[in-house]
Amino acid sequence: MQISREKNTNRYTGLAIGLHWIVALMVFLLIVLGLSMTDIPRGTDERSLYYNFHKSIGLTVGILMFIRIWWRMRNPPPALPESIPTWQVRISKISHLLLYICLFLMPLSGFAATQFTKWGLKYFGLFKIPPLAFESKEIYEILQGIHQITGWILISIITLHILAALKHGIIDKDRVIERIVVPKN
Repeated sequence: MQISREKNTNRYTGLAIGLHWIVALMVFLLIVLGLSMTDIPRGTDERSLYYNFHKSIGLTVGILMFIRIWWRMRNPPPALPESIPTWQVRISKISHLLLYICLFLMPLSGFAATQFTKWGLKYFGLFKIPPLAFESKEIYEILQGIHQITGWILISIITLHILAALKHGIIDKDRVIERIVVPKN
């Protein structure tokens, strides 16, 4: 007896799933670092290490987000189940758009802010990316402000994203979470 396997067209590709979880893990680490590293005393090697690690991960997230967008344009996300109300589908699309905007704006504003300092970036200690602009405390503070505000917005959107996923998995049991966990065939 042959078992037929239908194509999982209602799921993301393996690459999309991998990028989702890698970026999610990196963003979680960035948030933890971002919230804690400012408490480290200025002028210490420890602070420099944490800041460069934060910047290196952030730049990597920015690069991965370009890959995610490129892949998503060629492999559109699967449709949500028809059982999901239209208003939830709209909120899902808006929240994903905001999430992607924040995931671009965070690395961009952080990297741009670094360009107006004297430090630049030591990418995971492998090589240095020197500042490409002149030193400007005013421009740095504006970009850093954008970075921080976007960070709080991102934390809010991620919280809603996780709560929505839990709702679909625990309350609705509509298999929406499988779309981003199990790749399509």
